[in-house]
Amino acid sequence: MINISDSARDRLLHIMQQEKEDKNFVRVGVESGGCSGLSYKLDFDNAKNDDDELIKDNEIQLLINKKSFLYLVGTTLEF
Repeated sequence: MINISDSARDRLLHIMQQEKEDKNFVRVGVESGGCSGLSYKLDFDNAKNDDDELIKDNEIQLLINKKSFLYLVGTTLEF
């Protein structure tokens, strides 16, 4: 499972309220690149894809594609 801390929830909700377009989901992923060979990506989205896992925690709906999900299991999103 992936957890979202209270401080991360508060910051994400604040950012989502300031967006000009309403976004329903926070999209988190892992991409090739960075010093260790992997880098994290965080974005906002309105649509769930077929290969996305939907995780609901602490009032936030996270979308994570199945490839990234393997790297993120056990993670806590902090701010």
